[in-house]
Amino acid sequence: MGVRALGRRRAAVELLALALYGFMIELVAMRVFGSHSYGTEWLLAPLGVPLAVAAVWAAVILAAMGLAARLEPGSAAGRAAAAAILGISLDLLMEPVAMRSGLWQWTPPGSWLGVPVGNFVGWALIVGLYAFGADRSEPQAASPLAQTLERLVLATACLLGVVGVGLVWRRLRLEAVFDGYWGWIPWALSLCLALALGRGGRPVSDAATLSGRLASAPGPAAWVFVLVAGVFAVNAVALGDRDVRLAAVGSVAVLAWLVSRACAAPAPALSERASSGS
Repeated sequence: MGVRALGRRRAAVELLALALYGFMIELVAMRVFGSHSYGTEWLLAPLGVPLAVAAVWAAVILAAMGLAARLEPGSAAGRAAAAAILGISLDLLMEPVAMRSGLWQWTPPGSWLGVPVGNFVGWALIVGLYAFGADRSEPQAASPLAQTLERLVLATACLLGVVGVGLVWRRLRLEAVFDGYWGWIPWALSLCLALALGRGGRPVSDAATLSGRLASAPGPAAWVFVLVAGVFAVNAVALGDRDVRLAAVGSVAVLAWLVSRACAAPAPALSERASSGS
């Protein structure tokens, strides 16, 4: 994904850096917080982190950035917030299904369908911080290896921010606030925020940014969300759990709306600064 918009070399840099970022996220979450663990059926899982999960992180973050630039293109902060909301909307579908399918388990189980609400706070930071940093800075090095290292510096800074917020969340015992039916409030709020992204009427974004370049070819980004959401939606129906189905219906409806709006939005425009080569 991203080859058409970025070129092969640049796409490889971004995907590799994000896959390493995803691997680091999972490893730190399990080792520092003891938050979750993966089932034994995963193949290629060094240090307990499935490489497939790291690859999904990379694909979802890039896809969210590309779609966000068509939904909320006005500023780097706005695009980052939109990307975070898109990621959370997808994860609201994935998490309860994955737990019940044995793909991973939260330790201990959380307050919303067995999923910790703090997980979605983590998603907001993981996606939002990286999207903001990547849009605000272009790799300055010439070689792909050096560019990847620059992105990993950004990923490390984002990871430190996530860990800091996670420690505060645990210290203040904020997870307990969402016990029982209170856990559905973040679910409803997240989907309402996601729906607000699709209201349209925005100026086109600048194709000089990473998200703007990704938005110039929205097809791959849309397919990432469609395929991942489709797989988990089918599994949600097969599980036969009423609450999981409810969560799935809400997420699928919102994601379908956002993807359709993003694909219908105008392509990003190349700024004068970018077109002049500066």
